[in-house]
Amino acid sequence: MNILLKTLTLTAAIGALTACGNAGDAPTDTKSDGANMAQTDHSQMDHADMDHPKMAGDSGHTTGKVISISPDGQAMTIDHKEIEGVGMGAMTMEFTVMSSIDVSPYAADQNVSFMVKKGRDGSYRITAMCNTDAEGADCLKAMMDHSGH
Repeated sequence: MNILLKTLTLTAAIGALTACGNAGDAPTDTKSDGANMAQTDHSQMDHADMDHPKMAGDSGHTTGKVISISPDGQAMTIDHKEIEGVGMGAMTMEFTVMSSIDVSPYAADQNVSFMVKKGRDGSYRITAMCNTDAEGADCLKAMMDHSGH
C-alpha cells in the first residue's frame, strides 16, 4: 500500500510539472513585476539621469598620499582621492603594484599620482605612478603622453 501511495504521488507530481511546462524554460532574469527581461524593449529606456562619468570602468587615475609600502615592494597603501574612471570614492586602501613599477623611490607621506587597472580577480593594481612632490602635479599625464615619440 505504501509503494502504491508513493507511486501515485510521484505520478501526480510529474503530471503537474508536465502541465505547467518544462521548469527549465522558466525565466531566470525577471523584473519585480515578473516580466521576462529578455522581452523588455530597452531602446525606450531613458538614461538621461544617469551619471555617466561616475560609471565604473576597468581603469582610472587619481592622486593620493603614500601611507606604507610592503617590505617586498609588491603593495602600497595609499590614502587616495576619488578614482576617476572606476567609480571608486576616496579612501585609504592597499593596492598591488605591477612588477614593472620600481617602488624604491617612494616613501610614506609622499604625494603621488597613479593609474589603476582592474584585474580578472576584481582587485585594482597600480600600473603607473609618479611622485607629484618631486615631479609636479601633471607628472602622470607627462608619463602617459606618448605623442612625442
